Amino acid sequence: MKKSLTRAAAAVAVAGAVGAGTLVAAPQAHAAGPGDLQLIGGVNCTFKLWGPNWNDGPVWQMHRWMGVRNIGSSTMTGVTVSEIGGANKWVPANKTLKTKTGELKAGQTAITVDTKWKGCWPASISGYTIGQQIENPTNNFGFWQNARNAPKK
Repeated sequence: MKKSLTRAAAAVAVAGAVGAGTLVAAPQAHAAGPGDLQLIGGVNCTFKLWGPNWNDGPVWQMHRWMGVRNIGSSTMTGVTVSEIGGANKWVPANKTLKTKTGELKAGQTAITVDTKWKGCWPASISGYTIGQQIENPTNNFGFWQNARNAPKK
């Protein structure tokens, strides 16, 4: 009886060790993290020199742009960029990355607002982005301007 209990305990210990080794050796399945939209943009003035046809320069030129970047780990769908007081635009399809309209893969960037005009004066651009999936909304809004306050003397 004592011998059979010893053998049974040894068998249970071996089975437990084999089972534990299997659990330790098994790779863990990792699901892709959520997508995370980040609004990007800017306003700047540049001095444009004469063009190749000599009809448009030299002149100061204003450039406003805004878009969205997916800094998360999975594809976002239904992505739009809305300019405050302006248009609401879908992220365009990308044939190279094989995405549909409104789809933004992880690490992909799409510029939806890109305007240039003659002259340079204080200007700004602001907006927000949103998608169909739940994500971090703290970086979905942005405001950029090219005017700076002069420091007090």
